[in-house]
Amino acid sequence: MGETRSGTDVPLLEMRGITKVFPGVVALDNVNLTVKQGEVHLLLGENGAGKSTLIKTIIGINKPEGGEIFWLGQLMKIHSLKDAYELGISVIYQELSNIPCLSIVENMYLGFEKRKNGLIDWKKQRVCARKALDRVGLSDIDVDTPMEKLGMGQRQLVEIAMAIDRKAKLIIMDEPTSSLGRSEIDFLMELMLELNREGVSILFITHKLDEAKRVGTRVTVLRNGKNSGATMSVKDVTEEDIIQMMVGRTLEEKYPKRKNVRIGKEILRCQGLCADKFDKISFAVKEGEMLGIFGLIGAGRTELVRAIFGADPLATGNLIFNGEEIEVKRPRDAIRQGVVLITENRKEEGLILIHNVIENGTIVPLEKFQNKLGFIDNKKRLAAIEEYGQELNLRPMQPEKLAMNFSGGNQQKIVIMKWLISGAKVFIFDEPTKGVDVGAKVEIYNIMNRLLENGASIIMVSSEIDEILGMSDRVMVMYEGKQTGIVKNDGSIGEEEILTLATGGTL
Repeated sequence: MGETRSGTDVPLLEMRGITKVFPGVVALDNVNLTVKQGEVHLLLGENGAGKSTLIKTIIGINKPEGGEIFWLGQLMKIHSLKDAYELGISVIYQELSNIPCLSIVENMYLGFEKRKNGLIDWKKQRVCARKALDRVGLSDIDVDTPMEKLGMGQRQLVEIAMAIDRKAKLIIMDEPTSSLGRSEIDFLMELMLELNREGVSILFITHKLDEAKRVGTRVTVLRNGKNSGATMSVKDVTEEDIIQMMVGRTLEEKYPKRKNVRIGKEILRCQGLCADKFDKISFAVKEGEMLGIFGLIGAGRTELVRAIFGADPLATGNLIFNGEEIEVKRPRDAIRQGVVLITENRKEEGLILIHNVIENGTIVPLEKFQNKLGFIDNKKRLAAIEEYGQELNLRPMQPEKLAMNFSGGNQQKIVIMKWLISGAKVFIFDEPTKGVDVGAKVEIYNIMNRLLENGASIIMVSSEIDEILGMSDRVMVMYEGKQTGIVKNDGSIGEEEILTLATGGTL
């Protein structure tokens, strides 16, 4: 792979004219990217802009049809992940790549075992793992702890510890904060800046522009597989500038306003709901209303909505739908009443990734497509998918395409489509825009607004305060499994009041 030469004026990584073609699609078209030594370089763009393809090209998974890659000024051919690791490149993916049943130390050195006399040197591995974990703030975690026992934020930090242990010169972070709470995000941001000061370069991919501005040095934006403008200094651009580069237009309203919405009768009431992770939760939601639920990590938000949907058991409490008490012991019971859940983990719980749009979109209301003889009418299924796909602006509109091959925003649309076709009345959205770019966020908000305009009710769980305040009619706040308040979002409250309730305080 060749020798490298030193000098901080020489870029660490330089990609010139990178072109990658898949059957029928030009994924990267003459893309340029330069990462300097000791900088946090932002790589931004909508879902489907080419960011993931570019990352896979850097680490040798994709072989480009055109272009050159330079490492510390020398032309390189990166043929595999092993080549990338040997150069000093580590990747931390949004969907973590660890093996849950193995311990931290086993995960850290899987494929990179430290050996002595041909045998794995477990003592040395544990010593090195301990040092790396201390470095990322996990001093109280035993190196033999199974990964499945750790929270999402801790798993993320273990992956960073791996990169530190391997003395990475470039750490690529793909949406590392998407599953983290506010305090965990703050810690990670500070850690990134600290690593940066020590000379480690970071290529940071995120949809959260406030985070990008907070830690970034320079920014490169991709749109439709091409560079959107030149790489610029972060201090010289605004969030609006970045959004325009990403989507090709300005987003005049980050949170679009609803039109012709009339809040009607109460449709769902929850009384005294109790389970392992929450206690005595009571609230109601009306037709045409969006109720936001906010709380910090561990507040019990997701556990609450899963119990309402019947995915997890309720210990005590009552669910009243359209004035009548209902019994929900499993998701099918809730679906029959028209109460549905769009989970935060769409890839594992919302979709069957190896099935196409038709199969995913019609899997719940399949009986709607039976003919008089009891057979499934596939033409009718296809017609429904095309109708709702057009309404939701699914891109590309290819009913036979596998769900796994759509971007995050379009995968979310397929999940929503499934519930629309089922005839749902109460939509529970758990982190509806998680891992979704700014352009697709607005599309999803518009879809939610149209649901409300058509008389549906929405319960939205979100860890983003500005999203809660930008979209909700009322906000219920939770702290350590308890309800600390329900406030009307009429402009009289702000982030400070919401955070006060979310940390156990009172207004």
